[in-house]
Amino acid sequence: MFFALACAFANISAQNVTVPEPDFSEETLLLTSDTSAVKLVRENATIKTKIGASVYLFGIGKAKSRLTVKGRKSSSKAEGATTTRLIVKATDNNTDPNSFINIFKFEIKGKERRYQIAEAGTFSPTEKNNLAAIGYDAKKYGKSSYLLTLTNLKPGEYGIYIGDPNTENTKNNMKITTFTVK
Repeated sequence: MFFALACAFANISAQNVTVPEPDFSEETLLLTSDTSAVKLVRENATIKTKIGASVYLFGIGKAKSRLTVKGRKSSSKAEGATTTRLIVKATDNNTDPNSFINIFKFEIKGKERRYQIAEAGTFSPTEKNNLAAIGYDAKKYGKSSYLLTLTNLKPGEYGIYIGDPNTENTKNNMKITTFTVK
């Protein structure tokens, strides 16, 4: 009975959100209340690969590939809270968003934000991250969006990679939606 009540409450709270869907696919809104939201910025990202000096000198070592975004902070800000809610527009909302919407926390290094996506060593197998470092609950929202709920985000810089579940969108392959949690 408690479980049924909890599920009913979750559906009621999701239905109270009255923010319009974003205009275009791959746009993301950060809910500031049930009735208002701000559009998150999308930034250009690059992939940088660094090979340790020992690989050149001795043929032994590691290479690391990182997704990087210029600047130490995003211009989009979220207040620290127990829950952070996002509305992400997709082509449609028939696909499990966990298969193409990936949320991760950046590491700040110098004048950039970065996230390690792969590592290969001479005597170790190649490891690839799937960028799905931050879990979320998702519900269909509107005609083609998802309402994502993230809990207990720690202060820092975050990125959202939105793939297209139906076709590969090569134009925006290196676009990352970013936000700061204070």
